[in-house]
Amino acid sequence: MAEDVRVMHFADTHFGVELYGRLDPATGLNTRLQDFKKSLMEAIEKALDRDIHLAVFAGDAYKTRDPRQTDQREFAGCIRHLTDRGIPVVLLAGNHDMAAMRGRANAVEIYRTLGVSGVHVVHLPELTVIQTKVGPVRIATMPYLMKGLSVAREDFQGKTLDETRLLMEAKYVDRLGDMADQVREANDDIPTLLVGHFWVTGARLSSWQQGYFNDMEPKVPLAALTDPAFDYVALGHIHKHQDLNPHDQPHVVYCGSPDRIDFGEKDEEKGFVLVHLRKGGAKYEFIPVTGSRPMLDIQVDADCDDPTERIVAEIKRHSLRNAIVKVSYKIGQERQALVREKDLRDALQNAFLTVTIARKVQRDVTERSRQFNETRTPREALELYIERTEKLTPHRERLLEFAGPLLSAVQEQDA
Repeated sequence: MAEDVRVMHFADTHFGVELYGRLDPATGLNTRLQDFKKSLMEAIEKALDRDIHLAVFAGDAYKTRDPRQTDQREFAGCIRHLTDRGIPVVLLAGNHDMAAMRGRANAVEIYRTLGVSGVHVVHLPELTVIQTKVGPVRIATMPYLMKGLSVAREDFQGKTLDETRLLMEAKYVDRLGDMADQVREANDDIPTLLVGHFWVTGARLSSWQQGYFNDMEPKVPLAALTDPAFDYVALGHIHKHQDLNPHDQPHVVYCGSPDRIDFGEKDEEKGFVLVHLRKGGAKYEFIPVTGSRPMLDIQVDADCDDPTERIVAEIKRHSLRNAIVKVSYKIGQERQALVREKDLRDALQNAFLTVTIARKVQRDVTERSRQFNETRTPREALELYIERTEKLTPHRERLLEFAGPLLSAVQEQDA
């Protein structure tokens, strides 16, 4: 192959997420759908400006496996922007796109059913050769394995959650190894790109995903992906861009998502990856999307003589135009009445959307000690502590779940 194959690697568009959106009266669409489409179109335009030869999508086109027709229409319009320019597109179904029951269609399967020219839909571990303007590329695909569809019922019947997780991890390793062996058996000069949608051991989650990813979800060992049979590994599923094998070939890369879903991703750079692929390895660069709507989380210590003035001054330090904004302020219990909410809302009027203005009342030590007195059970005290600790509150249910056996043991010992 005389020329590198330039590949657009993108994933996790999640069309259908409407968190922090509102209805646009001019179009009838939710503003978050418009935001996500705008970011994806910016990424596609930048990829086309780099004269790409192939686009690979590493899963999770939609928020749910049953997307609304409007979400499908808007996503399809973006994909057509690539195919109209003669760019072949590989669409891998992610866990949000996959049906939970055998026989049900996945969310992107309609492209294959309709025979849409230039779009290759994949939801199974398999090898496919795609023709590009500069030569063939072998695509190895490793989708998210749904437990109910990937493991026979008798294989995991009676097993613990941890044993089931290990069984699923072994399935990933076996199927990746089989595809690597098939590439070696081919013994040709076609570069091989592995496209996958799963969690790799050692990958750093975005702050938003830390809140809902379960430790029982299978994690694929990095060693299963660094087989030299693969020339580049294009991953989706985790929204934070990162290379898990930065100093060697093949690079194992999460491209991240093109737009922010939640405030947990407010400081993360969003975009896609441009890959320069050839037999024996690849180079890549992360290309940011600059048009994403900003998310501002303004936090103020307002425990002073004029808390309203301090909060307004902090708000004015930020550019609110087109931004989704949260404001939270700490204040002593005796000064709560000094905060003029109307003045705060007036200061926020240029924001696109104000999600919340949250007050965190700081109670004195004496009052706190009264709350944690001996009349409370250990569980009640723990629940109160979690409620009062901002970093723990999103993880309340899991913390209480893990604390359950310990609290039971304490009760038995006391008895």
